[in-house]
Amino acid sequence: MDFEIKIDEEDKLRQAFRTRVPGLDIRINTSKGPLDFQVRDISATGFAFADNPRGYSAGLEFTLDLLLGKKLFLGEIKAKVMRVLDNGIIGCNFLPMERRQEIRLDKLVLEVQKRLIELRKAKREAE
Repeated sequence: MDFEIKIDEEDKLRQAFRTRVPGLDIRINTSKGPLDFQVRDISATGFAFADNPRGYSAGLEFTLDLLLGKKLFLGEIKAKVMRVLDNGIIGCNFLPMERRQEIRLDKLVLEVQKRLIELRKAKREAE
């Protein structure tokens, strides 16, 4: 029995674990100057933020800086808007990064995952 499974990259809704990181913002340099937005969730492949009124549309590519605690964490990252929801949430994918940037981002997401696991474990043990 032969069969083949194909998944179009554009059709995938979730490619990686997404999490919230307190104090994580993006800074986008616009014609009006730099604008900061709180990151709603982030993964190794993308992130979401809110913008009302919405100034973004699907397909738009832009460059951003990731700020952690108002300090530069990763700079000059390229991203693409994948979807804009009615509630003002903008879902983006990261475009190919330098290896150094990928490693740093992966480490951030992994550390958050570890902390969440530890918190859940401590909660279960306390019950």
